[in-house]
Amino acid sequence: MASFGENTGKFFADPFGILSSFSTGAGKVLGTDNNAAVDKAIGTLDDVQSMADSVSAKNRGLYGDYYGKMDEMYGGNASKYNDAVSRLADAIEKYGDFEYSGNVEDFLDPVRNQRVASAMSAINNASASGGNRFSSNYLDKVAAKQQALASEEWRSAYDRMMQDRSQQMQEWQSRQNRINNMGTIAGLYGNDRTQLSDAIGNYYSNLANQNNADLEVASDIAQGKANMDMNRKSGIGSVLGGVGNFVSSFFG
Repeated sequence: MASFGENTGKFFADPFGILSSFSTGAGKVLGTDNNAAVDKAIGTLDDVQSMADSVSAKNRGLYGDYYGKMDEMYGGNASKYNDAVSRLADAIEKYGDFEYSGNVEDFLDPVRNQRVASAMSAINNASASGGNRFSSNYLDKVAAKQQALASEEWRSAYDRMMQDRSQQMQEWQSRQNRINNMGTIAGLYGNDRTQLSDAIGNYYSNLANQNNADLEVASDIAQGKANMDMNRKSGIGSVLGGVGNFVSSFFG
């Protein structure tokens, strides 16, 4: 039970309980009691935050869908780029330049000596039967025949060498066409890789921008709530101060 002194103190502090009732009533009349307005404003800010969170979630979903579609379109080929470039480099190093190492000697008929010997034997037999095997005419015939045979063998060997070179050239050109095709494919893979890289950059850029937007909204709302709270305290304080001065002057 409160003592008489306590009751007396309460009475003089708030005679007949008019201070508390008057402060509330006066605050509503004078517009200084802003609790309801502040609560409503804070609720509105909470609604804004919820809407911002919903929009942010939808945006992030769209960014994710965008990246998923880009990866579906370009990811498969982009992953093949490094291997395609490596195989292309190996092919260029191995088949890049045409080099032919053959020579006429490689294509001389292995049995040419036998044909030369046979021809010489025929000349020798013919000359022997005529008794002029040791004449200058015989020697000229032998030399001419040997030269003719050597020239014929060389031309034949040269033709075979050129045929072989032409065949190797065709094979090399065919490889060059395949290398060109490999380069085209590697280029396409590289283009897809660039597209995917750009998509990744856009994806993370969009996320970063969304994070900044979310942070800005959260900061604005937090500042708004802080300002509302300061207004609430300022309004109640001014009301109580005004009522206190009124009571003091009335009982003064």
